[in-house]
Amino acid sequence: MKGAVAWMARNKVAANLLMLIILFAGFISLVNIKQQTFPEASLDAIQVRVTYLGAAPEEIAQSINQRVEEQIEAVEGVKRVTSVAAENVGIVTAELKLGTDASRALDDIKAEVDRITTLPDGAEKPEVQELTSLSSVLQVAIYGDAPERSLKELAERIKDDLTATDEISFVQISGLRPYEISIEIDRATLESYGLSLPQVAAVVRRASLDLPGGRLETDSEEILLRTKGQNYTGRDFEEIVLLSRPDGSKILLGEVATVRDGFQDVDLVTRFNGERAAFIKIFRTADERALDIVDAAKAYIDTELTTTLPAGIEVGIWQDESRILASRLELLVRNGLIGLLLVIIALTLFLNTRLAFWTSAGILMSFVGVFGLMILLDVSVNVISLFGFILAIGIVVDDAIVVGENVAAEQEKDPANPMDAAVRGAKRVSRPVIFAVFTTVAAFTPLLLVPGPLGKLLGDIPKIVILVLLLSLVEVLFILPNHLGHRPRAHRSRLAQAIDRVQARVNRGLRRFVEGPLEKSVRFATRRYGVVAASAVALLVISIGFVRGGYIGFSFFPQIEGDVVTARLELQPGTPAARTLAVTDYLEQAAQDVAEELQGELDDDHPALLKNVFVSVGEQPSLQGGPGSAGSQGIFNSHVAEVSIELPEAETRDLASAVFETAWRERVGEITGAKTLTFSSQVIQLGNPIQAEMSATDPAVLEAAKEDFKQELRTFTGVFDVADDQDAGKQELQLDIKPEATTLGLSLADLAQQVQAAYFGAEALRVQRGRDEVRVYVRLPEEERDALGDVADYRIRTPAGGYVPLYEVASVETGAAPTAINRKNGRRIVTVTADVNTGQVSADAVIAQLEAEIVPGLQRVHPGLRVSFEGEQAEQADTMAALAIFFPLAMFVIYCLLAIPFGSYIQPIIIMAAIPFGLIGALVGHLLFGLDLGLLSMFGIVGLSGVVVNDSLVLVDFINEERDKGKPMSEAILIGAKARFRPILLTTITTFLGVLPLILERSVQAQFLVPMAVALGFGIVFATGIILILVPALTMWQFEASEWVKARFSRSANRTSFVTQDG
Repeated sequence: MKGAVAWMARNKVAANLLMLIILFAGFISLVNIKQQTFPEASLDAIQVRVTYLGAAPEEIAQSINQRVEEQIEAVEGVKRVTSVAAENVGIVTAELKLGTDASRALDDIKAEVDRITTLPDGAEKPEVQELTSLSSVLQVAIYGDAPERSLKELAERIKDDLTATDEISFVQISGLRPYEISIEIDRATLESYGLSLPQVAAVVRRASLDLPGGRLETDSEEILLRTKGQNYTGRDFEEIVLLSRPDGSKILLGEVATVRDGFQDVDLVTRFNGERAAFIKIFRTADERALDIVDAAKAYIDTELTTTLPAGIEVGIWQDESRILASRLELLVRNGLIGLLLVIIALTLFLNTRLAFWTSAGILMSFVGVFGLMILLDVSVNVISLFGFILAIGIVVDDAIVVGENVAAEQEKDPANPMDAAVRGAKRVSRPVIFAVFTTVAAFTPLLLVPGPLGKLLGDIPKIVILVLLLSLVEVLFILPNHLGHRPRAHRSRLAQAIDRVQARVNRGLRRFVEGPLEKSVRFATRRYGVVAASAVALLVISIGFVRGGYIGFSFFPQIEGDVVTARLELQPGTPAARTLAVTDYLEQAAQDVAEELQGELDDDHPALLKNVFVSVGEQPSLQGGPGSAGSQGIFNSHVAEVSIELPEAETRDLASAVFETAWRERVGEITGAKTLTFSSQVIQLGNPIQAEMSATDPAVLEAAKEDFKQELRTFTGVFDVADDQDAGKQELQLDIKPEATTLGLSLADLAQQVQAAYFGAEALRVQRGRDEVRVYVRLPEEERDALGDVADYRIRTPAGGYVPLYEVASVETGAAPTAINRKNGRRIVTVTADVNTGQVSADAVIAQLEAEIVPGLQRVHPGLRVSFEGEQAEQADTMAALAIFFPLAMFVIYCLLAIPFGSYIQPIIIMAAIPFGLIGALVGHLLFGLDLGLLSMFGIVGLSGVVVNDSLVLVDFINEERDKGKPMSEAILIGAKARFRPILLTTITTFLGVLPLILERSVQAQFLVPMAVALGFGIVFATGIILILVPALTMWQFEASEWVKARFSRSANRTSFVTQDG
């Protein structure tokens, strides 16, 4: 290695070509690299979805979900199986074990599902897909006083126009009901013609089809035969011949039925800024760039769409992810560049101008070159990866300073031969620098192995840091020595001379400090090493005491500031859509009142707080991602709704979205009849802070335990939005066939078929109309199926052609049916969720008390009850369990990497002993800024550990070199500390300055990143004293201990020798 360093240092062409290749690869990749707000990742889950129209949740749970669960639970790689049965659809999700190949698991689950032969006849073919976190980059709202059909046709046109552009390939329409043709015949007409609804559906089916008829081969050509009779519109279906009389006359369907060519009969209302609306969601796929997609969409809107909009319809932008991405990228790039500028200034003050320039240029080169590697590793430019760069500024500068400062020291000794001095300086520290980089890489490796969605979200940080470190190692060993080895110009500009004078003044101050306070401190540490070690341990214990005592809180994952605040409402099942819409009006008005009140507290030129308002009744879009996402279920219920308020961009407002959320919640208060009402403003949520899954064999026990548990939760201070996913359900009429039915030739299937046709509809067929699949139903008119008493009186057609009231052939009982049934690993579960105010209480503290006191009491009162905590708590437990395995392994690897170059078992322990003491500064920083410790703080602490190990390693290496020259240990320690003071101080200053802009950043969108910056910045300031004082003390302690052991063994050996000779 040292030969390669010397060769590259003396070969200007090779060094410059290597630099140019790295820069070229980086710049080319920078133009083409993916852009997104947050990393996109698979959810490690496979979903099986089965549609069964007209079926109740109980029926779907038993006849579909349970069979799918049993079939796929044994598939290799499946960790757990969960399911939800709702009206018309069953969804089964298989969560995969860590490291499972999702593509193979998808194929295996598809094969197992295809083997199921016992699904109900009316169930559609199961859809099996891998779940992803695909999300839209932009939503275009078209809204106004216009019919739903006009909005849908316009939305389809916009979709076609957008996908015709080169930048956009995937667009989805939402907020509108699907097309449907409903053929409605009243009871009197059916009986007058002796028909049943299933019979009418069969006639419609037979009269509407296209069938191939084979081919006809003549002498001259081949002719295809085809029967064409497919109907597509309501008018087409009206022309179908329903009956033919003996006299030859015909009765057309349109003469006896009302054919409605409209929309599916579901409760779905979508409003944008108070008007009916439709949304066009634009997604980023594959290697498409978010900013390019949005630019193309906005260009289309400005140049084509706005000029052709029909009267009364407007266009708006909703949830522009590119704006969020651009603002956060600008924030991080700005903070990174300011930090880098501060680093360059600091280097210029302490090192000569040329050394400062090339050291800074090397850092920039490493950063640019990483973009070339990011494309190879499929890492995008996003908020998380960019923070990895900021974190790397403070870490990577350490290696450049070590090499550059050592080269400068050698050149001061031998100014006549700058190249030889550069080679000697680089070679002298090449071994400790290489191993220092590898130890830092080892420290960050466990963060790459964090399991689950969280690991995939934050995994870009360690990837970027590791890549920057490795490229920096290449730069400082193979490029930097060549640039530093050239003789400086004799002529110096006035600016350079002024800088030289400042440097001389700074260096004089440093020398006075080194010869004075530093020397006294190191001598004290080598004489009173026990006192120093004990004091350090005491400081560490006190710092940890701040955490244990609650002075520093703990929040596993930070709240990431968003621009949208959402209220999710769920009323009692069966609530009419009109009532739900009235409640959303109240929520919207409350939001407007809060906005006016908060606006008055802001500056006069502050933008209006209410930018856009989105209301949805019948579904909750914020819980539904794109196609293939976990929330994409397409389930409509009249009792659920959502109101979303878009605030101004985070960089333009002085109010955190969480403040608006709290004020809105307080203004709304309790809503009569609301089952759940929750508010959220976070961009990313790993799950609810408190999420308890409860199960019991007896449903009555489960229901009672759930209510008791919720009541206990409400007694905790700081706990709010307590809710569950179980309800009494909608009213259900349950039919049971009577013996009289069999005498009339009626079976249970006949009854079920005719009743379903009357009230849900008999599906006659599906037709493909353009891109839409349109279902055609035959049913009773709405006025004959909207009263409870109509059901029992409905007249069933018998095989003989007569009619009999339903109550004569079947008993009709009223019951309640749940709107959804959730199962996990074969057991029916109920989930209770709650949010916490972290300023008053932590979720960990609440859950600890629940597990220790509340749950055992509930289990005594409710036998057979099981309770497990999932959501954010489970994610935290999985992460901590993984880190508990991987971090000790990483520490062992670091130990080995240190033991090998030092050839010692003890010195690596001395170096690594400094790691926990670096935690002191990180904790003090959190205390001063009032921050909670969390996972991102841990990333900063890991980076801090790398810097501490690097500087300690090089210091110990210098001490060893002085010992090899025959110096006494105390003098060797003093010489090493003096020699390493300037680079250690420079590392501290540059690391702190690198993250200082982010620490001081006051914009609300950057606050979730501040704990990581504080941990590294303040940690390194305190670590300087640890390295310069504690490491010398421990080194001296280890030396004297080893000398004592040698002396003891020597005396023992002498006594043994004396006894032998005497004998």
